[in-house]
Amino acid sequence: MPPFYLFFLHTVNFITGNIFQLTNSIIIIQILLNLLSIYIFFQIVRKLLNRKVTLFLTVIYAFFPALIFSSVQISSISIQIFLILCFLYFIPDDFSQKRKYSLIIFSIFSGMLILTRGEFFIFDIFTLFYFFVFKDQKIKNLISSIIITLLVLSPYLYRNYKNFNTVVLTKSFGYNLLKGNNKNFKVEGDVSIINQIRENIDIQANNYFEIKIDNIYKDEAIKYIKENPLTFVKNYFKKFFSFLIIDINSSNNNYYHLVHVVPKLIISILALISALIGLKRKSFFQYLSLYYFFKILLFSFFFILPRYSVILIPIQLILIGLAFKVVRKE
Repeated sequence: MPPFYLFFLHTVNFITGNIFQLTNSIIIIQILLNLLSIYIFFQIVRKLLNRKVTLFLTVIYAFFPALIFSSVQISSISIQIFLILCFLYFIPDDFSQKRKYSLIIFSIFSGMLILTRGEFFIFDIFTLFYFFVFKDQKIKNLISSIIITLLVLSPYLYRNYKNFNTVVLTKSFGYNLLKGNNKNFKVEGDVSIINQIRENIDIQANNYFEIKIDNIYKDEAIKYIKENPLTFVKNYFKKFFSFLIIDINSSNNNYYHLVHVVPKLIISILALISALIGLKRKSFFQYLSLYYFFKILLFSFFFILPRYSVILIPIQLILIGLAFKVVRKE
């Protein structure tokens, strides 16, 4: 798994272990992070929209039920949202001769996000590519950003190379692909076939065990997809719809609680319309729309847990605000 949340847990335990229970310390810090995220969200939106709309969207963000619940859930969601907002605040559109520090800070947050979600390196490259093509960013800025990001990742990459003889951040591609693509399909993923493979596999228990078994998962998933292409496509669109709008077959008992499902439906539908509007505009609005769809398209290859949609909420609200600005012709 990506290591950043583990580092977070270890640091919290080291600092507060003799004062509070670890769980209480984590929840307190996550609440503080979410409060700080509200401020960063306000600052991002204020750069794009007028003060009244900014305040309105910030109030919705601050009291959005799923975000409030995420503060007290032991997961990396709060950290991911905080880091994504920092990433968006220092986006390459702000790089200039007078704001070179933006490049450094943006790249550091990129590295931290990759250490939190391994697949984020794809979105980092996508972001740099977009602003190089459409915003005339200097190539030296983009290369500098990649180097700084790699420097942030280098200690963990070196650790993996030293222990596993391979330069890799995580080795879970096969696991994630098979979990979301097997004969016992569920939008949220099914691990029964993974458990069966793990119980029956005959691999020597050493440093290379997880690497070898993940390759077996990958091969099994690819085999299933090749043998069932139409089923794969049908299931892909089920996952895509679940991430984009709502999961109509969730196994989570509280998923359909009105306090969760009503705000989710409203924001998802409005964000979809907004993102479609944004695709036609060469601006930060277009970038955010492409980022939004790209994230949903990529995640839908694997599986969609209910908490994944929480990561989209700040982006959805910004998209809705930008679309409102276009409709109002401000």
